[in-house]
Parts: sequence; C-alpha cells; structure tokens
Amino acid sequence: METRALRYFQAVAEFGSYSRGSEFLRISQPAVSRQVRRLEEELGSALFERHGQGVTLTEAGRILLERSQAVLRQLERTKAEIRSGKPGPSGTISFAVPPAAGNFLVPELVRRFSAAYPNVFLRIVPGFSGHIHEWLVRGQVDLACAHDPLPQRGFEITPLISEEIFLAGKPGTLPRRRYVGIKDLADLPLILPGRPNASRRLLDSWVAQHRTSLHVKIEVDDHSVIRALVRQGEGFTLLTRAAVDAEIAHGEVQVLPFRPRATWTLALIVSADAARSDIVSIFARTVRDVARELTAAGAWPGRSLDQS
Repeated sequence: METRALRYFQAVAEFGSYSRGSEFLRISQPAVSRQVRRLEEELGSALFERHGQGVTLTEAGRILLERSQAVLRQLERTKAEIRSGKPGPSGTISFAVPPAAGNFLVPELVRRFSAAYPNVFLRIVPGFSGHIHEWLVRGQVDLACAHDPLPQRGFEITPLISEEIFLAGKPGTLPRRRYVGIKDLADLPLILPGRPNASRRLLDSWVAQHRTSLHVKIEVDDHSVIRALVRQGEGFTLLTRAAVDAEIAHGEVQVLPFRPRATWTLALIVSADAARSDIVSIFARTVRDVARELTAAGAWPGRSLDQS
C-alpha cells in the first residue's frame, strides 16, 4: 500500500470530491482516480460511493481513513526528526482544544513546552468538543482536550478541571434573581451549539432528568458568534464564566449561577497506542502540569481534578 495512494485517497475523502481533491493536490483527476482504484483493487472493497454532489465514504473507506491518517502523521514526524539533524526531539505535534479553555491553557503551555523542546513544531487546533472527537478518531490530531468526552476504545481520558457553568445574557435581560434552575430554561430563548457538541449533550441530559423542555431559538457552532448574539440581546446561552470574562468586564454580558450548581469536566484525551511517540507523551504531561498549576494559582477558574 503506497503512501502516495493513501494521500490521494485522503484528499478525496476530506473534500468529498475527486475534482476538488485533485485541485488541492495539484494532480490531474485521472491520476488521482487511478491511485484510488488501485487501493480498492488491493483491498478488494469500494472506498467511495458516488452521488450527484461528489462522493461519500463506504464503511471500508471510513476504516481506511481513520487508520491511514494516524500512519501518515507518524511517517511525517519520523521524516522531520531525521531531516532536522538537530540535537533533541523534533517533529510535529497537533493539539486540539476548545477555544475558551485554550485561552487559559495554550499561552503558558506553548511557552513552557517550546522553551524545553524548540525543535518540535506545535499545531494548535481550536474547535468544539464534538468536532475534536472526530479529529482524534481520524488521526488528524495527536491529542486533545475536550469537555465531558464519552469513553472511547483506544484512548486514555484524564480529567483535568471542573468548571462551573452559568446562564449568560445581555445586561438587564436575565431573570431578576440570584440564581436559576434547569427548569427556568424552558421560558428563555436559547442560543446553543448543535448536537453532538458536548455542552449540548450535557444540557440535554439535564433537561431529561428534570422532565422539562428547551426553547432553542438559534443553533450556532461557533463560540464567538454565540457571544456576539448574546451581547446583542438575541437570546441566552450557557457558558463557563471564563468564556465570557472579557464581556463581563466590559459590561456587555451578565451571568447567573445555577442551583444546584452546574459543572462540566475538561479532560485530556491521548491515544492508548503503545507506539505513540515519546514527545507526545511529554507534551501530554506538560498539559496536565500547566492545567493543574493554573487552577491552583486561581489563574484559570475551576477545580483541579488531576491529582498526579
């Protein structure tokens, strides 16, 4: 199985089209088609199903995409280490993190890790927890932080911190009380991320437990857009205080706590594969150290869950 064929296959899968995949690769479409056809002949299975808008992965294609991305990333790291010729570890680490958590974690994490391992290139990928899970499974990132991740075979999950969740709205629009309950959400127009985002999944479970319903006015899969809509008074959302600290400081957003308290957990997710590189393990250790120290110092609102 040639790495070139795997790269061509990945491009078609990511863009959902032979034509767009070949444009990205700057290779003729017939050449890309030949390489994918050879893969299918070697595997004895079709990798794509064609339709009017392009192609979609078959089950065999989905499995190959998940496995091949991890393999190609490891090959790229190996080449980088050999080519660098510099003392100390080298290569690339791709780390995914939710934006609000990244605002606290990433600056100190990058400062500390880059000082110790200057030959390692860091790629930071912000995203919602639902998307992050998909990137991990597909091998698009080496490790990640995500909120309340579901157990996943082949991955180690380490809880890092517990953060309190608040109801956020434009000043003057929140209920006039000291706190709110889950059932109060039924009367409010909510701006929430769509499923399967972790915060939405968590909220849905709370609502089911209290046998109530939600009035979801708008679904938005971008925290910056959600905050902009809340500032404008279009509705309310659920966020950690840390996520709207700047807006609170400028008087653009107010928050109310829940009673009983509502919290969610930020966890570190790393592949349990014994073949993962030492530098990824070192980076994971650094993530845990930085998260624990920031919460202990009060620089990151939350309670540390990592006792190691």
